[in-house]
Amino acid sequence: MDKPKIINIMPHGYAYDFSPDKKPDIWWKKADGRWLGFSTREWPDLCGEAVLKETDRYEWEVWQPDYRAERIYSKTLDTGVIHRLFPAKLKVYRPGIKSKTGFFSEAMILGLKKLKDTPIILTLFSTYAFRTPFFIEILKIFGPSKTFPIFFRGGGQFKAPLSEMFSLHRPLTYFDLIVEHLRLKKLIEYVDVISEQSEKAIKEVKKIYDGRVETLTRGCYFDFWTPLPSQETRMKVRQKLNVQENRTVFLAASFFVPVKQLDKLIKVFQKLSNRDNFFLIIVGQGTESYTNYIRSLARELIIQNKVIFHPFVTGKGLRDLYWASDIFVSVSTGEGGPTSVMKAMACGLPVLSTPVGETSDRMKKHGVGKFVPVKDYDEWEKAISEILDKRIPKILDLRIARGAYDWTNVAGKFINLYHDLCRKYY
Repeated sequence: MDKPKIINIMPHGYAYDFSPDKKPDIWWKKADGRWLGFSTREWPDLCGEAVLKETDRYEWEVWQPDYRAERIYSKTLDTGVIHRLFPAKLKVYRPGIKSKTGFFSEAMILGLKKLKDTPIILTLFSTYAFRTPFFIEILKIFGPSKTFPIFFRGGGQFKAPLSEMFSLHRPLTYFDLIVEHLRLKKLIEYVDVISEQSEKAIKEVKKIYDGRVETLTRGCYFDFWTPLPSQETRMKVRQKLNVQENRTVFLAASFFVPVKQLDKLIKVFQKLSNRDNFFLIIVGQGTESYTNYIRSLARELIIQNKVIFHPFVTGKGLRDLYWASDIFVSVSTGEGGPTSVMKAMACGLPVLSTPVGETSDRMKKHGVGKFVPVKDYDEWEKAISEILDKRIPKILDLRIARGAYDWTNVAGKFINLYHDLCRKYY
């Protein structure tokens, strides 16, 4: 038997609007002068790298929709991962009775049909699990007569349609959610296994799915993301950042999107602007409009040299920011992991967090970290004040963090799942 191909279909294209003038890691110039490409840091690419380091029993492909693509573009990375961009267009779907717009790729459908005689494991990845319309379309087409396993890899923020009925809606919306629930429940019988990260998301999955559910997280490399090697290293990095002495340094690293609540975090620090013992580093990227918005909120703190916005950076540059910091901050309204907190744990940093995502589940279990309510910003101010008064939260034991999040261990759990699926089908 040929090596099974693990086909990972992504739910979105490259975020061109985050940095419209900057080319991604891999890119092509089109005949009309425009360009398109992808980031090699997408979750399926990183997971594929980790899996292929541990086993040679599988091939790994990432299929990503792209509205700029007029044909399929492919690149084999040094890791062995094959990343393909597929032509895609917008389509109106009806998961319930109301319309919903999502991407559709006829080229992906044809690509899957061509693999009918090839052993594959189809992995559908989405932050919101199987409520991605195109994934439901795939189940409709291939589910009734499928000859390969289907694995839904959830990103941690799935909410079952029936759970939404507890909110206040118009009568038509309730009917819409009921119809979506019934349609979903029928179609996901074709799915062999669903994984989620957080306990909350797993509970949501079990409201609609009776099959196999696994807890699988993202990861990072603990041989790279390591605790601060020396105080001298910290001082050198802080000098480059122009951090004054005797400041408690907070680090927030994320995409600049509303769900991360960076605007609310800045406003809380504004209330503490009379204090001279903090320094907030915000690193990441987002749309021009939202980036300008949060920068404008922080203008006075920037002038006072209490806040800096650091350009989006990865690798050693980002690790230096972790090493420069005293505490990591994650105040999102919803998360799957997040990986940024996993890296903080690997670097030996205490964490201030809202109680969302798998990392908060683990911190609570071990009695570490500091938690603030998602929307109670007065409590954020109290918590930050306590930290500035040197009441630093406990850190997660490095051995526990490594066991949970080191890519080698995470990849092993995925590999065991793939072995199970292959034994069932091939």
